[in-house]
Amino acid sequence: MPTGPRPFLSLISLSLVVTALLSPSIARACKDRQYPATFPVAELRGYAHAYVVRVNRLTSAAAVGQSQYSPPFSFEGMVMRTIKGPRLAGDVIRGATTSGEEASARCPISLEEGKTYLLMLNGSGSTYALPRYGSLYVSADRPEFEGYLADLTKESH
Repeated sequence: MPTGPRPFLSLISLSLVVTALLSPSIARACKDRQYPATFPVAELRGYAHAYVVRVNRLTSAAAVGQSQYSPPFSFEGMVMRTIKGPRLAGDVIRGATTSGEEASARCPISLEEGKTYLLMLNGSGSTYALPRYGSLYVSADRPEFEGYLADLTKESH
């Protein structure tokens, strides 16, 4: 009985799986959000709060290695600057990524301890909601950071 190209296709499939396991960056299926030249201020209207936050602590909702991409997490940080909302510079702020959002091939938000970010949040009380997908968060070490702050400061006054 002829086997045809089946062994060859199986070998290719196996090779792709092994490559994805050994080099997840090559197999990354999600797309990072594009950063426009200026901050789309209409997007700010969808959030109750916008702060520059230095992230002091991250707590992952999944065990390390349980999720290929950044798993849901909570964070604690310090407000460095207020763009929109009642928190003041020096205030401690807590937040957590929201759940139940549709990924639609978008990469989830990923923060690092010790870094400063422009974050848009919703909610009130002790823990603010940080959208897991699609939020235009930006790290202070990105070239857009200062321009975005200028755009938002102009809009909020």
